[in-house]
Amino acid sequence: MPNNVITITRTQGETVTITVNPKDITPRDWAFLKQWAEKLGVSIAVLLKRMLIAGVEGSHYAEKIPEN
Repeated sequence: MPNNVITITRTQGETVTITVNPKDITPRDWAFLKQWAEKLGVSIAVLLKRMLIAGVEGSHYAEKIPEN
């Protein structure tokens, strides 16, 4: 993941920056995330941001990987 920093800015002006260390994710999981992101047409950073936001909201991120 070339850019391992995810920044989220809320409408109230609060900014949260999260740094993802690629070493914290196994190569197998990186491959899965890469495939999932590509099939969704987004970057891995965007996919991780979606997962993070769902977790903060107390829910699960459950976007299905497209079959194509």
